[in-house]
Amino acid sequence: MAPQNKNTSTISRFYMPVVMLILIFTTISSNVFAQQQCTQKLKEAEKAYDEGRIEDIPEMLAGCIDRGFTREEKIRAYKLVINAHLFNQDLNQASQKMLDFLRFNPEYMPNKNSEPAEFLSLYKKFETLPYLSLGVYGGINFSNIAVIKPYTISSTSKTTYEHHAPGFQFGLKFSRPVYKNIELNAELGFLRHTFQYTEESLDFSKLTITENQDQIFLPISGSFVYPIKQWHPFISLGLSAEYLINATATPERTYVQNTQQPVSGTDIELTDMRQKINISLFAEIGLRYKIPRGYFFLSSRYYHGLLNQVNEDERYSNAELNYIYYYIDDDRRLNNYAFSVGYMYMLYKPKRKK
Repeated sequence: MAPQNKNTSTISRFYMPVVMLILIFTTISSNVFAQQQCTQKLKEAEKAYDEGRIEDIPEMLAGCIDRGFTREEKIRAYKLVINAHLFNQDLNQASQKMLDFLRFNPEYMPNKNSEPAEFLSLYKKFETLPYLSLGVYGGINFSNIAVIKPYTISSTSKTTYEHHAPGFQFGLKFSRPVYKNIELNAELGFLRHTFQYTEESLDFSKLTITENQDQIFLPISGSFVYPIKQWHPFISLGLSAEYLINATATPERTYVQNTQQPVSGTDIELTDMRQKINISLFAEIGLRYKIPRGYFFLSSRYYHGLLNQVNEDERYSNAELNYIYYYIDDDRRLNNYAFSVGYMYMLYKPKRKK
């Protein structure tokens, strides 16, 4: 009995893949045949529409409109059924099929030159804008310090602020259209600023302090979008609230002609010497590239800081900065230029307008 069982098992392993291939081939052949039948029905329905036999069209396409068509054929079939219901003055069925059509293809844009006026009129009765877009972005920024009041120890020193190296930002973005080309936007992200303070004293010494600030930021804005085919330029105005997580400084004092040894050390913690909250106004210009159900975008922004970054009560609290590097914080605002790229996914929920 053992050899017989072994032969049976071998035969089963041989025939099982053959059976599976036959089933797969049969299923594919059945689907192809069904699609060919539906394609033929669509041609017949379009011919019936041209000949005025419109009342038969919804029934002719009923079995294929849910399955059996390619995407392009399904669009043609939906439009044909909607127009047939409109011709028969069955507005309830026409409205329901328009809703089904927009759920299937929410980004459909009717051709005003070729669509029947009744179709266009019904289309305008539906909400077709995305109810929400969400996405991600990232990029770089360059800090631009504006001094409110200087506190340099030496009145003969020359001081400057530079962006030194680019910072970076990344975050989540949410957009909601409020009227045609106008959108409201909210973001939540992480932001690093990097800038350098330089003080030169009478061609004798040079102090550089590189400061890094890490922030959580929440920009709120409104945008105007102007679609031109797939390219959508836009402008935005908004307000950004920033919360400081951490701030550090890397100081170094060098001497001209190496008359003394350079003075440097480990990074100095500045978080308590900075205000936790900052508010900025910003303006933005950008460009979107539309793809199905979403878009890629690039943008440039200018942030104008409104508040003094320095905690005035802690200005003299760090002895190392004050007495080793002879440094005191200026009152200052933090402005910056930011450049970002990102992607947004659009969510639709078509419905009849109230």
